[in-house]
Amino acid sequence: MSFARAALHLGGLWALAFAQPLFDLLGHNAQFFVAHGSTAGDILLLAFGYALVPPLAGATLVWALSRIRPALGWAAMLVLVALIVAGLVLPPLGDALAGSPFAIAVALAVGAGAAMLYARIDAVRSFATVLSPAPLIVLLLFLVVSPVRGLLFPSEAGGAVAGPARSSTPIVHIVLDELPQSTLATARGRIDAELFPNFARLARTATWYRNATTVDDLTTEAVPAQLTGMRPEQGRIPTTRDHPRSLFTLFERSHALTVVEPITDLCPERLCGDDRPGTADRLESLESDLEVVVQHLLLPEDMRDGLPAIDRVWEGFETQWEVGTGDLRGGSKLRADILARLAADDATAGFERAIASLDARDGARPPLLFLHSTLPHGGWRYLPDGRQYPVEGLEYIGLASQGWIGPQWQVDQGFQRHVLQVQYVDTLLGRLLDALRARGLYDDAVIVVAADHGASFVTGKPRRPATHDNVGAIAPVPLFVKLPGQREGHVDDGAVRTVDVLPTIAAAAGAGVPWRTDGVAASERRVDPGARIDVAHAGEPAVSEPLSYVLAERAEREAVEARLLRAGLYGIGPRPDLLGRRVALSRGARDVDVDPESPVLPSFVAGDAGDLRAGAELAVAVNGRVEATTRVYRDDGRSRYAALVPPESLRAGANAVAVLEVRPGDELRPLR
Repeated sequence: MSFARAALHLGGLWALAFAQPLFDLLGHNAQFFVAHGSTAGDILLLAFGYALVPPLAGATLVWALSRIRPALGWAAMLVLVALIVAGLVLPPLGDALAGSPFAIAVALAVGAGAAMLYARIDAVRSFATVLSPAPLIVLLLFLVVSPVRGLLFPSEAGGAVAGPARSSTPIVHIVLDELPQSTLATARGRIDAELFPNFARLARTATWYRNATTVDDLTTEAVPAQLTGMRPEQGRIPTTRDHPRSLFTLFERSHALTVVEPITDLCPERLCGDDRPGTADRLESLESDLEVVVQHLLLPEDMRDGLPAIDRVWEGFETQWEVGTGDLRGGSKLRADILARLAADDATAGFERAIASLDARDGARPPLLFLHSTLPHGGWRYLPDGRQYPVEGLEYIGLASQGWIGPQWQVDQGFQRHVLQVQYVDTLLGRLLDALRARGLYDDAVIVVAADHGASFVTGKPRRPATHDNVGAIAPVPLFVKLPGQREGHVDDGAVRTVDVLPTIAAAAGAGVPWRTDGVAASERRVDPGARIDVAHAGEPAVSEPLSYVLAERAEREAVEARLLRAGLYGIGPRPDLLGRRVALSRGARDVDVDPESPVLPSFVAGDAGDLRAGAELAVAVNGRVEATTRVYRDDGRSRYAALVPPESLRAGANAVAVLEVRPGDELRPLR
């Protein structure tokens, strides 16, 4: 078979089975490339490489084998046709057969049948020839018709707006990622000062807009809404081209800008420079995450369960630095490469960069500090002091692509880890507030701390996006505004939206916004329980409910969280009454070596539970004292367990950790 004919036939089939599904997904989610800092060259390399290289490689193989023996080349062509057709039919077959591995066998059989028809029927080969333009059509749709075109032809689409020429007001705008209002607040409507002392400290000198709500449930739309004062629109991507007027352009003449913007790209290059990673790093990150996306796209659902989640704001799906707990429980030292990757983790680098910028600022102009932190969004791995715990791939136990599917106790464990990560955010916020005070900026500054959206922790419901059932967890977000000269805290129950952030900052800095915004200064919002709370998803209408309904749902969640935390954060589990009980560890205990200087603390205990039934109660003892309780769950046919023990329960050096079954009469028996 000729090289040209093989390339045309394989190219058409490949485009239909593999290139079109991926390009269609990415074309509607151009923020994937924004989050990776991809250049036009990166995108073109991906597009042409993915659409053309595999079929050309296949055609080269067919041609080479044909030179040896024509029958070999023909056989290779039929095998490739069978595999591509099998890949084409696998996703619908997986859905039709409930994701059973049987779908793979059926898909291979369908592929073999298609190859047989291709070999025997001229009309089938003619149809493959008709498909041969498909790669070019798919590329055209992806690169020219989809929103990706805005990344291939970047433009700052307008210069500076008529903002103030001078100002004496420092501006600090912090956006946190995936933080529900209910996490910070108690059932009595106060900030939980015991869990989050620095949020409470900020609230004592700021206005807490207790009923603030987001306008979109996706980071890539919710962050631009705060920066522009405009509601998201379908098809816009989070770049300067689509958002030429923002906080940055408004104050570019009057302020010295420090911008930490890891997911969006609204700050013009003339103001913020181009701090993309190197080409090799960008392409490696792109390749790694695309591999995960392709598997999510093409594999049956049950085969996707072990894949990294792809809701991490479209970036870094595999950067969880997972370490097998077997290594830790066995007492061996952590691998050096894992430690090196942890040390290089930049999840907290934004706060460090923000603090450092206060010392290096231009004295002639006040600072404008914008920081979008990807915390406390998962993967959950941080302890309050910044150390991390290894999670053995258990990022979101009980969470599938359609939402939480495990028992509620498993979701509650996820909430526990979420709270720990928020406590670390509280620590980072405290460092920034201290730095502002130490440099004499706090009193005169307008300081805004907000979240982009919330998250739901109820089984049977999606963590996101917003729906009628979870809007009380997604829409309400923390919003604190410390005005210049403000020294006393205040609680405001106005119906504030996140599009009000920019007008609020502008008013506090004595500037007008020279474009029409959808938001207004937060102080202009009135208490209005009947106000409609519209939460969009990717700029499209998602849910609309009265504020009174949203707040009632939030209050219900706050009451649930109060009950969960009644016995303390580490009391979340089936038997908090067993905490503190002394046990003899004559057998079944494992040695865990703890290095207090290590950035990793083995406080996450997980493993196999033998033949115990799902739901069986377990206690985790550290050095002879029960520190946590949990239950057995089933995973891939095995009985498993997972629990967090308090960091303070682990001492430097050797520790004895035992997992015990809770028997009738509260007898504790070590797992076999």
